[in-house]
Amino acid sequence: MDEESMQTNDAPETEQCIIEQENCQINDVPVESEVSGGTLYEYPSLFTSKTLLELCNSSWSRSANAKQEVQPYLRGCKWSPDGTCCLTVVNNDGVHLTEVPRDLYTGTVSPNRTIDVLDSTIHVKEGGLVYDFCWYPAMNSCIPESCCWLTTRQNAPVQMWDAFDGSLRCSYRGFNAVDEMEPALSVTFNADGTRIIAGYKKVLRTFDVNRPGRDFAEHKINSPASCFANDNNLLAVGSWNTTVTLYNMSEMGTYKSIGKMHGHSGGVTHLKFTPDGLKLVSGSRKDHRLLVWDIRYYRRPLNILTRVVKTNQRIYFDVSPCGKYLITGGTDGVIKVWDLNLVNWKESLDIEDVDKDNSSYRFPLHRDCCNSISIHPIRPILATGSGQYHFYNPILTLEDGMKKENGDSDLTLNDNEDDAVDGDIKYSSNSENSLVFWWIGDIPDMT
Repeated sequence: MDEESMQTNDAPETEQCIIEQENCQINDVPVESEVSGGTLYEYPSLFTSKTLLELCNSSWSRSANAKQEVQPYLRGCKWSPDGTCCLTVVNNDGVHLTEVPRDLYTGTVSPNRTIDVLDSTIHVKEGGLVYDFCWYPAMNSCIPESCCWLTTRQNAPVQMWDAFDGSLRCSYRGFNAVDEMEPALSVTFNADGTRIIAGYKKVLRTFDVNRPGRDFAEHKINSPASCFANDNNLLAVGSWNTTVTLYNMSEMGTYKSIGKMHGHSGGVTHLKFTPDGLKLVSGSRKDHRLLVWDIRYYRRPLNILTRVVKTNQRIYFDVSPCGKYLITGGTDGVIKVWDLNLVNWKESLDIEDVDKDNSSYRFPLHRDCCNSISIHPIRPILATGSGQYHFYNPILTLEDGMKKENGDSDLTLNDNEDDAVDGDIKYSSNSENSLVFWWIGDIPDMT
């Protein structure tokens, strides 16, 4: 977020800071109450209208002179902890930061609201494949020092970026036994934001946030750390060998293994703790199952939920801050929602019927793969991202090239083509690379 976007033309800086804090003090939906000298905010009700209202969208397309291998599909989106902006990773186009329209900070929305077209406030052109990214957990727009995020990408160290101007603040470099710099596969902060945990192929490295460079503590692991989820002093590490390992983190940055969880058929790509810290949800590549675990007894999953995942790409899911809803995307473009009041997705495993779709709601929102899901931390807003790598039929592509050389405008390849060869490889140019914000709360005067 640039500083100019933080200040209106007539409002002084102190007044603007109060405006920014409205995202934490919403007047209409959450209810404030004093409890032991503190303030308790009630999270708004979700999916009460059983419909979603599109608020804003942004899309990416390949330039006319770019090669077919260059496809700008989304690879993840995450709301900032204070809810003022959304961070998005776009393949071959770096990282984009998008701000929330100010009229969405408070109140409700009308069904005839004009859909906003989002422009990127910050664009960081990363030079390689971004493996992972995360926000600083105590990020607050009124404290510029806290506005930053981490990325780890191909052939680069862990880097910290400023969320106001997109500048590089510092980097954290991990070196192997022969003094070669290694890129981290995954990265996250600890709960209080004082340490950075980076996952590599054979080690976990812990960096002090206040000491950039190559100073780190190291803990050896047996398999690559593909993703993280942390809750206070508990760290869950997913791996490409289909397992999830639980660690207890000490204040000194050391790790004690608690145990491993087995159950996925593919490499684990995403993990998420429930707000109470007692349950863990995991998803993997080319695996149609979401596994729900109780960390107090992790020998077998509590529940198995189904979604469509037909790719190695990471398909995100999210748990609402109230802990009542689990939302996931899929390669079919359908959003699935499990409501704890309608179906207990945290327990009641039925081994004989694990393939049954018991989701509470299904929303076919995208015509392409929906790989990104993120629930706003305060407002009833859902961010979704779509897109995936599309293979082009080499036969039809060659025919189109010959027709172009001969001046024939009747091309055989079109945007609606969707062919399958031997039922295995699917060729399609029907792509949708977009970031969309949806209203998932109450919609007044909805007919």
